[in-house]
Amino acid sequence: MNKKIIGLFAGIMVLSLAACGKGEEEVKSSKEHVYKAEELTLDEIKDKNTVSNFILSGERLYVVGNNWLDNGSETYIVNRKLDGSDSTTTTIPLEDNQSLNSLTVDEQGNYYGILNEYFEDSSDPENYVWEDNYYLVKLDAKGGEIWKQPLKGEESETYYGINWMRILRDGRIAVMDTQGITLFDSEGQVQKKIKQEEESNIGEVIELEDGTIVVNCYNQENGKYLFKKLDIETGKLSEEYVVPGNSSMYSYFPGVGYDLLLVSNSGISGYNLGDESVTELMNYIDSDLNASYIYNIVPVSDKEFYGMINDNLTGYSTLMKFTKVEPKDVVDKKVLTLGCNGINWDVRNQVVKFNKANDQYRIKIKDYSEYNTEEDYTVGITKLNTDIASGNVPDILILDNNLPTESYISKGLFEDLYTYIDKDEELNRADYFQNVLKAYETNGKLYQLVPSFSVFTVVAKTADVGTETGWSLEDLNAVMASKPEGTEVFANETRGSVLNYSIQMSGRQFIDWETGECKFNSDAFISLLEFLKQFPEQYDDSYYTDEFWRDYDSLWRDGKVLLSISYMDSFSSYNYMKKGTFGEDITFKGFPAEDRNGSAIMPNLDLVMSSKSKNKDGVWQFIRYFLTDEYQNTLEYGWPLSMKRIDALAEKAKQRESYEDENGQIVEYDQTYYVGGVEVTISPMTQDEVDDVLAFINTVDQPYSYDENLINIISEESAPYFSGQKSAKDVADIIQSRVQIYVNENR
Repeated sequence: MNKKIIGLFAGIMVLSLAACGKGEEEVKSSKEHVYKAEELTLDEIKDKNTVSNFILSGERLYVVGNNWLDNGSETYIVNRKLDGSDSTTTTIPLEDNQSLNSLTVDEQGNYYGILNEYFEDSSDPENYVWEDNYYLVKLDAKGGEIWKQPLKGEESETYYGINWMRILRDGRIAVMDTQGITLFDSEGQVQKKIKQEEESNIGEVIELEDGTIVVNCYNQENGKYLFKKLDIETGKLSEEYVVPGNSSMYSYFPGVGYDLLLVSNSGISGYNLGDESVTELMNYIDSDLNASYIYNIVPVSDKEFYGMINDNLTGYSTLMKFTKVEPKDVVDKKVLTLGCNGINWDVRNQVVKFNKANDQYRIKIKDYSEYNTEEDYTVGITKLNTDIASGNVPDILILDNNLPTESYISKGLFEDLYTYIDKDEELNRADYFQNVLKAYETNGKLYQLVPSFSVFTVVAKTADVGTETGWSLEDLNAVMASKPEGTEVFANETRGSVLNYSIQMSGRQFIDWETGECKFNSDAFISLLEFLKQFPEQYDDSYYTDEFWRDYDSLWRDGKVLLSISYMDSFSSYNYMKKGTFGEDITFKGFPAEDRNGSAIMPNLDLVMSSKSKNKDGVWQFIRYFLTDEYQNTLEYGWPLSMKRIDALAEKAKQRESYEDENGQIVEYDQTYYVGGVEVTISPMTQDEVDDVLAFINTVDQPYSYDENLINIISEESAPYFSGQKSAKDVADIIQSRVQIYVNENR
């Protein structure tokens, strides 16, 4: 067996004698949850298709997988000692209509599993036949059948299936199907059938280290996952253990040293039934793992376990052994904290990359979304806002729509990144979209870095709206007046969704966050309210008929709908809109606005540096990477900030799609789009089309804006107007007053 160390020891700095508090806590925390990851390269399975499971029995590890052949398939089992010696492989051939699942092993080395055989006959469309047959099977160490026990439900059942199968500590085999639990002895004889009450809601069964059997259940009333003890002799459930925090973010495995191991997207924790909290054991980022999850956990102890990771960068699944690294053995580096409300996976990968390569700094991710519970999904963002407001700002912060960015900027909490770009010998402002940089400036300073973006806009046929970008509500109303009765402005949009679009794309015409001026009692906003009144509060189910969905793709081509909401993120999205959705020349009009500025830049990533950080040089070393060619050249979806990368993507957009066949030959093919069931060819873009797209993008100079509090104020106060109780002018005055107070409090 070959081993390759792919998890580097995480490094945290030893702070100076003057350092204390938060920094010391972060250093200690980062060093406590580090595991070394070793890849298990098994020569016996290098040519196999998949690994599906691990089984630990005594000092032996069993690796189970499947291999698909030209005629049928095979299940293979690699049986080896934990130290890698004395390895054998058992292969179990299967027919085309067979699969072997839930494979496990007893102390004598015999295998047990659920054999599924299906039969299909579609020769007579009027009498289609499908049969599923299940068997509990026992196989010897070489895969030979010892016995085969049919599993079936009552004849009155319309569906029969197997939920799980386990070998109990006393040697009996427990099988749970759609009717209940059946206990078999080691010879396949039925000992007991336990009818399961429907309301008991038994899910996955886990046998704990002490032999206690628990099942994972879901409480539909509160959305919580919980555990109950299962009496295997009676089928009765007793006691109830609610997993602390957001139980839905975990997968559960039996533990050693803990009752259960809880696996999430950030790491692995231990949990004992009845505890009020979980104990973090392993942190992926601290352990320099590119994985976002570990599958099929098999623990040897609380400091050693086996599992499978799916590497975020390569996409390959890998067998791994994980071993605890003692804190004293973890290399010391300076800690930078990256705060976010839900991690961006691209950023996560770059953090791991940075931590492995940088010999002075390392980054620790603090994902506030992990504070959320099933009862309240705003706990995390509330805590993040509280921390920032109190001055406890992470060194690096990923912004999202739930943060009052303008308020934080006005309070001086973020660093001006222009000073760092201008001092960087490898970077030049002129290499990037100037309008995007300008859009995220505040008083000439760049507090937000947006490495890639989309353009949020409204699109229409040029024949309907002309070639000029931007328009007012008066312009839109004039176009609609010329259209046949029944023509819709947007396709199946409600009043609330159109209000959201108006604020997201053109809301800055009503608020100037730099000066604090609000214009919600203006004629322009009153006109917006009057425009919104034509849209329904909500559509009932009768609106979405079969005919609607059948004709949906043809709505714009046929002129039944005038405008399309577009998140334009690539040359391809433009090409499909023009040649697919509309079938003719299109114009980016944007949402109607008094200043005719109704398109917005929507960031795919929005990074800031804390002005309070004590390690700004380290923060810049991380953030600058997102401006480099190395990063920008990886971007395929979303507009890159780099003009150089844009040029490369433009050249690609002018070529037909292609792939390399098995003979190494390049094969070109056409992209296609279906409209009303008819296939339409999407031809490569011309230079004129590329120029049109880039010319438009360069005109967009305002950031996407979404403020839930603002939307709520407008929605609440405009309701009396839409119901006919107040005039548009009256509700506009009330909205102006409330929003002005809100803006004053948050500047």
